[in-house]
Amino acid sequence: MRVIVERGVTVPFSDLPAYSLALDGYVQGPSIDVEAHKYSFDHHAGCLRLVTKATCAQVLDALILGLDPHPMTVYLNDIDADTVLAVWLLEHPEAVTDPRVRNLVEDVGNVDAHGPSYFPFVRDLELCQRFFKGAMEPEARARREGHYATINLGCLLTECLERIDKLIFRNKRFPVLRERKCPSYEITHKGNGWIMTRSNERVFGMLYRDGYSRVVAYHPMEVRLPSGELEHSWAYTIAKQSDLVSGFNIPQILARLAALETGWGGGSSIGGAPRRPNGSRSFLPPDQVFELIEAELSCQGVESCEPVLESSVEP
Repeated sequence: MRVIVERGVTVPFSDLPAYSLALDGYVQGPSIDVEAHKYSFDHHAGCLRLVTKATCAQVLDALILGLDPHPMTVYLNDIDADTVLAVWLLEHPEAVTDPRVRNLVEDVGNVDAHGPSYFPFVRDLELCQRFFKGAMEPEARARREGHYATINLGCLLTECLERIDKLIFRNKRFPVLRERKCPSYEITHKGNGWIMTRSNERVFGMLYRDGYSRVVAYHPMEVRLPSGELEHSWAYTIAKQSDLVSGFNIPQILARLAALETGWGGGSSIGGAPRRPNGSRSFLPPDQVFELIEAELSCQGVESCEPVLESSVEP
């Protein structure tokens, strides 16, 4: 099995060669061509996240039902818990019958698909915490410290896969950074029933706990070009607590933004800015994004609402 990581690349399903596995957005939406041995395991475009399994869970089901990953080339365009665990499963298909692995896939898949609101309800809290805070720490650290945009994703994937090996096969307990400060956010824009926040970390669990169920989170980015110049952009994530939250039609919001800047995309409850091969994201400034979303929501008929506190835990 061969693994190819191409940052920010998306291709049509028809462009995949035979014996291909596209993971988590490399192809937009789930699709299968059994005759050509082509598969897209995805839960973003073309599906409802509330009733669609995450990529790692789709891969586990396919392996249980007979998929042979050995002759495949695996394609991915980003590194996160869902994609890394999916690749690990493809590298260790014999592990799909291990009850701990089954529980981990279910838990990671549910947290990835439904967000931090699902974390209090995972099957194996200790294993799940050790996965997110231990095995996936290299990815979390790269995002936290601001160099994810330019890090070698292939090397990052390898490091995380090795840590999952240690977690599953040797029951490794990774050290936890006790001195790390709690994440924080700044509300910069208040819309009609939604907010925009600036933060360099994943803060959706905190935002949902604080009662905000419709959120745009963003932070600035800079990438050094081959010429030596710095290219400035903005990373945006648009999310609502679940598909059960009304009045914040994310696919329509993404479509409006994509009409102005190609590459915006995602699913029914979460999406975001373009992911460019050089690591840059959107060139739309926050004020303009706010105005575009407000204009779209006025068409959707969102009613103003106060935050309603709902319990959740950040993984």
